[in-house]
Amino acid sequence: MRKILNRAMLFIGASLMLAACEKNEIPEVAKPVGEGTYVKFFFHAQDAPRSNFYLDNNKVTGVAPTTAGQVLGNAYASVYPSNAYALLPAGSYSMSVIDTVTTGKGTADVLASTSVNLANNKFYSAYLVGTKPNFDAFVIEDELPPADNTKIWWRFVNTMANIPFAVDAYAVRAAIPATDNSPAEPMEIVELGKNIDFKGYSQYVELKRGVYTFKVFPSGTEYDPATTPAFIQNSVTLASLGRVYSTQIRGTYTEKPATSNIDYWRER
Repeated sequence: MRKILNRAMLFIGASLMLAACEKNEIPEVAKPVGEGTYVKFFFHAQDAPRSNFYLDNNKVTGVAPTTAGQVLGNAYASVYPSNAYALLPAGSYSMSVIDTVTTGKGTADVLASTSVNLANNKFYSAYLVGTKPNFDAFVIEDELPPADNTKIWWRFVNTMANIPFAVDAYAVRAAIPATDNSPAEPMEIVELGKNIDFKGYSQYVELKRGVYTFKVFPSGTEYDPATTPAFIQNSVTLASLGRVYSTQIRGTYTEKPATSNIDYWRER
């Protein structure tokens, strides 16, 4: 047990130093580099206070404290660590998300908790979702494709609380005009997944380089992914090969969600 606690504390100290770096300075985890489990933590509950994830009694996320020494947690729409995974001891845990405002007052307001089994040399994404007072925490396994510097992989995750329908998600690649050195390429529509419920996700699919609009539609409705206005969408230019990403819808459902309710993040 002492060995596990020492490893956890060592990780937290290293991660806090990394948090001060720019995103492109954070080491990338492309494959297991040692014994342990790999977890990325997402804060997707829109009306939740700043908070931290715990495995049993060990805090495994964090941000730098205020100049007055006040302990802070991650706010809505943040992820920890950025563009990397936390290396933690594998095992079975009680995973909790705790409000940092109450912990600073000597109490512990647990926003959500669940039991998790984190296997050795596996990759996971952990989420805080839901609405006050019914927050929820859950984990999905990130079944990352084999490392390949010639490909780009993408999936979709639905973490939007109170959404009244399942969704269909697409990656729409814009047409490319002809140049002196290459022929024109037509618009391409790639299905990421259909009938994806809250807390559901798709498998990774391969995408080409290009300019994409990621579109989300209510399942069971009539639409054309190329022309129909989406329930929510965003645009991304894909240029770097060897990457693995997830587009995610998050926060709380509204009929006209904000642009902040959709985002993407990199697993590798």
